[in-house]
Amino acid sequence: MTIWEPTGPTGDGPRYLALADAIGDDIAAGRLGPGDRLPPQRDLARRLGVTVATVGRAYQVAARRGLLTGEVGRGTFVAPTPPPPPASPGPVLDVAAVHPPGHGPVHRAVAPILHRLAADPHAVGAEDADAVRHRIAGARWMAHAGWRPEPDRVEVTAGGQHGLAAALAAFAAPRQVVVTTELTNPGLLAAARLLRVELATVPGDAAGPRPDALDRLCARRRVAALHLHPTLHNPTGLTVPADRRRELAAVATAHDLVVIEEDPFGALLPDRPPPVAAWHARTVHLSGITKTLAPGLRIGYRYAPPSLAEPLRAAARALAWAPAPLVAEVATQLVLGGHAHQLAAARAAELAGRAALARQLLGARVAAPGPAPFAWVRLDRDAETVTALARRRGVAVAGTDEFAARRGAPAGLRISLSADDRTVRTALRALARLLPDRAEVSATRRVPGSGRR
Repeated sequence: MTIWEPTGPTGDGPRYLALADAIGDDIAAGRLGPGDRLPPQRDLARRLGVTVATVGRAYQVAARRGLLTGEVGRGTFVAPTPPPPPASPGPVLDVAAVHPPGHGPVHRAVAPILHRLAADPHAVGAEDADAVRHRIAGARWMAHAGWRPEPDRVEVTAGGQHGLAAALAAFAAPRQVVVTTELTNPGLLAAARLLRVELATVPGDAAGPRPDALDRLCARRRVAALHLHPTLHNPTGLTVPADRRRELAAVATAHDLVVIEEDPFGALLPDRPPPVAAWHARTVHLSGITKTLAPGLRIGYRYAPPSLAEPLRAAARALAWAPAPLVAEVATQLVLGGHAHQLAAARAAELAGRAALARQLLGARVAAPGPAPFAWVRLDRDAETVTALARRRGVAVAGTDEFAARRGAPAGLRISLSADDRTVRTALRALARLLPDRAEVSATRRVPGSGRR
């Protein structure tokens, strides 16, 4: 038997997934080879300080990925090196990643700005990505529904993930609890694993996370922060209504929680409700232009009250000293010149049309249709099996495991609507053939990321 322990983190997030990933990493790195026998589940569970069920599920996931084989009475072994997978009927249609195109109208808006900067002898020597005009641009980009953030409370980040990781690092120590939804942003899962923050989940209903469940969780456990993604939630597309946001803010205030509120897609829904930051003072509100306009414009904006500002600055500088001033300048000119909101409006109209097509082809499986850059497709069966079937049909999609903050999270697929029109249409039609009508869920099925039945 191989004396093996995973080299990667296995203690945070969904532990069985972290362990399955570690098995794959060690196979890829050559630390485990074909035919190597893995430790018995009970032995490995004892060494890692996890349950036997956690190890068993990790082994099952790794087996479904083709990494392991099991023999009754003999144990679990690294699978033989598999033959190359059969070629798909054509090129793989990638609708797993969510990236705005960054060309066409966006390129036409950015090009003259880049030309002006190229002619400016001082542009490359700029050191400050936190100048007043950048703060003003950030405040203007985030403002909506009567909420007008003060520019002096806005700071520029090197994208949304930078802002999110800094907020976690500032307000959640290792092993402390941060509450989120059952299905959540993969960036939060990654940051929590890195910082060794424990994620707890709160159930929900059709309107979003349930305040009563959050209140009970906070009474039972010591919670450091609450993570929310209330507008065009990733991955379900749900937008939490104003009343529910106000109720969640009241619970957060009662328990003195820091709220980390992500809003990367908000500009696609200009009539969205006010942010939780409008009702709860201890809120870090994160926005940005990257996921709305172009992946190359990696600039985010962070709003926070003065009482939270210094820990955030310290954490942000430790993670990435400062955003790139040139990129911040491009973003500022796009926002202050009015181009950014115009581009977002055009993008939202395009995405709304694609969401309608997804609903037409996939029916009631599609949750919360709207101008999100993705559609969530609810499943009655194992998402890993469906994603593997889709891949064999030449379509790459993202399944539940990429978003699950707890074991048993609702099964589903996230389909990117951000690719070119032909790719999206072809992929949707292929998935419609893969998911027959009998697999369609009814209107009473649980909403992903919530507790609704």
